[in-house]
Amino acid sequence: MAFGRRDARPVLDGVELSVAEGEIVGVIGETGSGKTTLARTAVGLVPPRSGRVVFDGREISGLRGRSLRAFRRSGRLSYAFQDPLRALDPELTVRRAVAEPLAVAGDLGDAEIAARVDEALETVGLDAARLGDRLPGAISGGQRQRVLLARAIVTRPRLLIADEPVSALDASNRNRVLRLLDRLRTERGMAVVVISHDLSSLAGIADRVAVLYRGRVVEQGPVREVFGRPLHPYTALLIASAPSVRAGDGPGAAALRPSAEPPAWTAREGCVFGHRCPFVIGSCRTAPAPAPVGQGRTAACHRVPQWRELVAGATPPVTAKGPPELVAAAGETDKEAGR
Repeated sequence: MAFGRRDARPVLDGVELSVAEGEIVGVIGETGSGKTTLARTAVGLVPPRSGRVVFDGREISGLRGRSLRAFRRSGRLSYAFQDPLRALDPELTVRRAVAEPLAVAGDLGDAEIAARVDEALETVGLDAARLGDRLPGAISGGQRQRVLLARAIVTRPRLLIADEPVSALDASNRNRVLRLLDRLRTERGMAVVVISHDLSSLAGIADRVAVLYRGRVVEQGPVREVFGRPLHPYTALLIASAPSVRAGDGPGAAALRPSAEPPAWTAREGCVFGHRCPFVIGSCRTAPAPAPVGQGRTAACHRVPQWRELVAGATPPVTAKGPPELVAAAGETDKEAGR
């Protein structure tokens, strides 16, 4: 899937991500990597320039008009937005906000809608009788976040996409929301995609994780394996910056930063991480495609085996000065440099 203007570098480029029933998949990456754009494209808020979005065996990215409205009203695919204050109508009470998706669907009576709203609020740990008539501005940030989740699950979706569901919460509420997501996938078989900056949160609940950088998936695999032994230098840099998930023998952030100016071509072509990678070589001028590395893992890096050896050998990579096509890093052969 790709998204973005044709005359500019795509916001998303060649992104492929799947999630199975009862599975939690985490999507990580720094601000601007395309995480929220991916989520908005998946739920149909923005159309992809190419590629397709398939839900339960049916392509939904091509739906238009009545078919698109019918799919959205079904509530089988639900999106919990990142900012509760912006996502919740300040003039709607908690009860009315949670009931809104069911009211839009229009296939339930008032009594059943009220029962489903109470059920959703109870599921997220909120007292409907006490908070149901309050406005979003009259409840705490943690409560607003859970109201947003209640609205997302009130339709009993098959797939829930949660965008930064714990970013603004304290430790107590963060754990509550994470336990809720884990319970939903276990008890309801719900598939969940969690977009998050918080690696430690994902480490506790996700089955798999996809790492985005500048609109491309640079690594993907089981969360324990990715966090325990990252295959891509960017993933390793993220983990090195998160002491709570960093393995004791993992490389530190200093070893993953370039010691010299990157080749000029990295600003406009080749590997998306080339301009920040200390292991960049001539072959990186061709953008690497995600390739299988072991069971259930992929990485988009030409130097998957070598870069870890360079770090382990405590040999800082050195980028030689000269014409871009002749730049070589430590450990690069003549063939790799294109000579």
